[in-house]
Amino acid sequence: MNNPHRTGDNPMIQQNLHAMLACRLGRRQHEITDSCHLVNELYVDSLDLVEIEIGVAETFDVELTESDLLSMETVGDLRAIVCEKIGHAEE
Repeated sequence: MNNPHRTGDNPMIQQNLHAMLACRLGRRQHEITDSCHLVNELYVDSLDLVEIEIGVAETFDVELTESDLLSMETVGDLRAIVCEKIGHAEE
């Protein structure tokens, strides 16, 4: 099946990721930037991490590991992880 999200197109990934985060975190999409710190600026807690994990799986068809979740501090970190996993999935 051809999934348009699995293209490695960073602007598309960024747009979809920001939209998903805005929806899952109850924010407006323009409030989400790659430089936003997940905990200090977006107030992400452990339940939000579960929502993000589910959202990434549904939006991009990739699974985040516990290590991934613990290593990300910013939205940009999350985007880099998603891009890397999408790239590996296409190899």
